[in-house]
Amino acid sequence: MQRRALLSAALAGLAAAAVAPARADTFPSRPIRFVVPFGPGGDTDIVARLIAPYLSAELGQQVVVENRPGAGGVIGSNMVAKGPADGYTILFADSARTIAPSMQKDLPFDIARDLDPLGLIGGTPLLLLAHPQAPVKTLDELVKYAKANPGKLTYGSSGNGTPQHFAVELLKSAAGIDLVHVPYKGAAAVVADAVGGQINLASATYAPSVEYIRSNRLLPLTVMEPRRLPALPEVPAAAERYPEVVMSIWFGIMLPMGVEPAIRARLAEAVGKVVANTEYAGKLRAAGFEPMRETPPQMKARIEREVKLFGDVARKAGIKPE
Repeated sequence: MQRRALLSAALAGLAAAAVAPARADTFPSRPIRFVVPFGPGGDTDIVARLIAPYLSAELGQQVVVENRPGAGGVIGSNMVAKGPADGYTILFADSARTIAPSMQKDLPFDIARDLDPLGLIGGTPLLLLAHPQAPVKTLDELVKYAKANPGKLTYGSSGNGTPQHFAVELLKSAAGIDLVHVPYKGAAAVVADAVGGQINLASATYAPSVEYIRSNRLLPLTVMEPRRLPALPEVPAAAERYPEVVMSIWFGIMLPMGVEPAIRARLAEAVGKVVANTEYAGKLRAAGFEPMRETPPQMKARIEREVKLFGDVARKAGIKPE
């Protein structure tokens, strides 16, 4: 009896070993859910819908964008983090995921423990813009004026805890200035009120701002990039004066932790090929974004670095989790 039990166990082990590679070899055998944790029409959704057809072509299966908005991206992110680790449900994440631990109490998931970075695929620069009638026309003028008039200038962002918000808080800390934050619900309202003069400054991405910059209805004071933008070579990078002020919005793909290595490798390979695709890169740039490529280890290191950085920014600014 004991011998028969041992033989059955051995055969079961061999069968399991044979089945596992077969699953990986045939992946994907059905459509993949591409979860966007925000509603339709925003930057994250736009980029997800740009890349999805290219991923579908590389993988030989439909990659279906599924919007799961709510709680600042937490609902959709948690759905993936706690979902099946089979490679068929993946998260399209953005840089707000690394701010969330500083803004929200009792998050139902841990970005470092529950989500596995697959790589960055694109991003968009952040700019600080001024109304033409604002009392400042350059970054140096802004710092000088704000130091002489603390709390007098207002700046708008897409909302509390957004990258647009934290980028200016990072600048405030580095420059030692006081600006009053006015949170909005979305980028369009911020830019519209800056153009209308309801706020002095706007922290916004390039895409919704470019037409107002070109028509001189908004003045770009600085970009939050390591270096100047080719499209705006005359606008200084904040890092030229404050090296620690570097921040852009990135987009990347994450899996639930525990996806089989062969399946994970298949997805990572497809992502890498798409990011290297010149047609995809052209469409991304035409929409106001830039291709970015970071490997899984690079993205993991970025996430760890940003979670710590934004925790420090929140503490210095007196921002409390809600």
